[in-house]
Amino acid sequence: MHNVDERWFGVGRSLLEDPAEAGAQACREATAGRQPTLLLVFAALRHSTPAMAEAVHAAAGGDVLMIGCSTAGEFTSDGRGSGVVVTALGGPGFTASVRAIEHDSMDLYEAGVTAASSLDDIDAEHRVVLLLGDGRSGDQQEMVRGAYSVAGAGVPLVGACAADDLTQTGTVSFFSDGTTVRVLPNAVLGAALGSPSPLGVGLAHGWHKIGEPMVVTRSEGGKIYELDGEPALDTYLRRTGGAPDLGDDPGAFLTFAAVRPLGLARRTGEDIRIIFEADPAVRSISGLADTPEGAMVWFMEGDRENVVDAAAVATREAIGELGGDAIGVLVFDCSVRLIALGGDGVDLAGERVRDVLKPVPYSGFFSNGEIVRRANAKGMHHLSVAALAVS
Repeated sequence: MHNVDERWFGVGRSLLEDPAEAGAQACREATAGRQPTLLLVFAALRHSTPAMAEAVHAAAGGDVLMIGCSTAGEFTSDGRGSGVVVTALGGPGFTASVRAIEHDSMDLYEAGVTAASSLDDIDAEHRVVLLLGDGRSGDQQEMVRGAYSVAGAGVPLVGACAADDLTQTGTVSFFSDGTTVRVLPNAVLGAALGSPSPLGVGLAHGWHKIGEPMVVTRSEGGKIYELDGEPALDTYLRRTGGAPDLGDDPGAFLTFAAVRPLGLARRTGEDIRIIFEADPAVRSISGLADTPEGAMVWFMEGDRENVVDAAAVATREAIGELGGDAIGVLVFDCSVRLIALGGDGVDLAGERVRDVLKPVPYSGFFSNGEIVRRANAKGMHHLSVAALAVS
């Protein structure tokens, strides 16, 4: 736990096998007997049970706002693992409000509008909207667009999409408005946080473009049908060195393509677009976010040193926006980086974040998409790291 002017940021972690026991233990460690303003709960899929969510809420005193989700792994200053991580924020000056939108209860744009409407309850000098989406339920960029229509340019959006231990079986979200605890599949959650002190946001990925640019000549949402007027799958496999029939094997294609992303040109750099699926019948490829017709894209290559350092870069950027000391940092790291870096690389990335922050605590999870919306970042990101620093 770290304190500045009596505001505090506490982190708890448990690897106990029993979900409820793990949740309670992590919450007790995070709160250390204090009453939190907001709880954030990140849990392995096997720990993402109603009993766990109820135990976390009860251990915090049973009258607290809570959002959270399932992951592809969680991490704190103590390391990474598969269990339950609870982050608690509290103390004078912090205010929070939360929203939950059930899967398919409205379109994703309206879900984003509803999530960001939590800002209506917050009157503070510094505000941010935390978003937890579901990376397998349509184009989450629409959710971000909806949230931005409410928050505007003056309030940053930051967060990530829930994950499911890379099983592609569906995600779980945890929510409480202070009384009832709800466990929801494939939901969208929002939490507005207000503070008298600055809140900083950072984003980094460590990839760079290679080769000649291509124009997306036909696409719809996340599906790309043509690149430079040719079938997108054929162009993609030829340019990346993949076998012509690789698209016939979904698993092999996913493993191959996940670390061979496209970069979508932006004024301030490139947004990463992970390619996760191919349709050999129509020769298309699909990403996890919209790649509009007419966009210019490149193939992206990850320099290992820069990709490892991305989490530390995002963290430093977030802290740099504070103009002072941080009491804690939330980090949202792409689950595909687990594949791209391997275990040793991921552990090294964590060590570099700890070196940046000592002794400030941090927590986070491996996600199915990262969210940063501000002046120089437009919303959904992949193979990236997002960070929120709290002061």
